Amino acid sequence: MISRRSFLKIAGLTAVAAGTGAGAAQLLPRSSAQRFALHGFIPDDDRMIAATLRAFVAELPKDARGLAPVVHAPANYTSVVRGAMGTASSPLSGKRLVVRVSRLGHSVPADVLLHDDNKRVYDPSRDFNGALVSLRASLRNAPAGLMLSAEYVDEAPLAALFAGERVLVVENERGVVDKIAMRHTRTLSVDGPQGRTGITVSSHSAHVHSASCRHELCRRQGAVTMPGEVIACAPNRVLLRVEQA
Repeated sequence: MISRRSFLKIAGLTAVAAGTGAGAAQLLPRSSAQRFALHGFIPDDDRMIAATLRAFVAELPKDARGLAPVVHAPANYTSVVRGAMGTASSPLSGKRLVVRVSRLGHSVPADVLLHDDNKRVYDPSRDFNGALVSLRASLRNAPAGLMLSAEYVDEAPLAALFAGERVLVVENERGVVDKIAMRHTRTLSVDGPQGRTGITVSSHSAHVHSASCRHELCRRQGAVTMPGEVIACAPNRVLLRVEQA
């Protein structure tokens, strides 16, 4: 049963929608969201941040280009992110862009990893277009000091009101390997081009406990706990993402 607070939110937003031409049905949760995301290990360089984000935006639907992103980043990167992306917003559309920038603890080889709503991690040799191939080539042999995640989601505006428990979505290049409720304790391993990635879920968090890639950055990224947080292994093309069911 929906709570009184949620009911009042729905009533209020439905009233707003009536004035904007959006029907109440458009505000209710759709069966699934459309999602496209880039996770990159990139040099600590403003020009490379901007180039990576422009390549990401070029892959979005035309009506999503120009949306103002929600930015989670140290202050000195925020203006770079906003300059590379848009400033418009559409609060009732359900479309949103979220960008996260964080410093890595130590330098690793630069690379990018993408996934979409078909729930698969892209294979760069088959799935990258020309712009993304060029971006990846420009990163080759460069040291990365940042992790940049940019995600586009198109879902019903009120979907968050109906969200359930947190789940860990585990993906590789073949698609979704597993979805694990984060109230459970479990270990699993995921195959990739570099070998196996070992994952532990426990106490409402998840982390990589063993990695087969050379720099083991996925293991060094620590634990994820909150929706939207990601652990990415570009060499093994494995992605861990926290969502709300």
